[in-house]
Amino acid sequence: LYLQGWDAAHAVPRGIAPIGRLKAAGVRVAALPVNEERSRRYVPFAFELNNFDPVADEYLDWIRETLKPELTRRFGPVAPARTALAGSSFGGLITLYAGLRDPGEYGTWGVLSPAIWPADFALRRWMSGRSDPQARVWLDMGDHEGPDLKGAAEIVKLTHALAADLSPLVREVQVTIGQGHWHDEAAWRARLPAFLRWWVKGSGSA
Repeated sequence: LYLQGWDAAHAVPRGIAPIGRLKAAGVRVAALPVNEERSRRYVPFAFELNNFDPVADEYLDWIRETLKPELTRRFGPVAPARTALAGSSFGGLITLYAGLRDPGEYGTWGVLSPAIWPADFALRRWMSGRSDPQARVWLDMGDHEGPDLKGAAEIVKLTHALAADLSPLVREVQVTIGQGHWHDEAAWRARLPAFLRWWVKGSGSA
């Protein structure tokens, strides 16, 4: 989660407060910074922007084998059912990829405005035969994401098609279309509290 761009420090209490008192320590957010390596870390398929040299699998291995154990050591264990992974744009792409690559690792996936176009939409082909029957997926998109109105409508249509592809692979898919939302931090910040409410309500954390 982008703590500043998404205003996560304020979004967490705004999103959680309406559903009541949280058990134990509440919600913990681990925000991972990204730099010029974004296209290599977040896109698992070779394409122009990552110089045909992705390192997404190594990045996900680090999250699973180094970061998560360290968070457990410092703050205590969290069951997979109560663990969410979320990201936007290429971050949405790597979130969806991670969930299907490592079934059972993340109970909820926050897939915000996923940029799934690299390598001629390789993700949709890669998804075939993979599943996580216990996972819940939040999939959203703004209705102004695109070069023009026609392009934006096509992207919304593609989002619904992606949801249809996902539905038989996971437990639940929640599709949200942000009215008047562009592909930017302001839109993701606006939708974050709703995602948080949906995640916590469905994960047994409340």
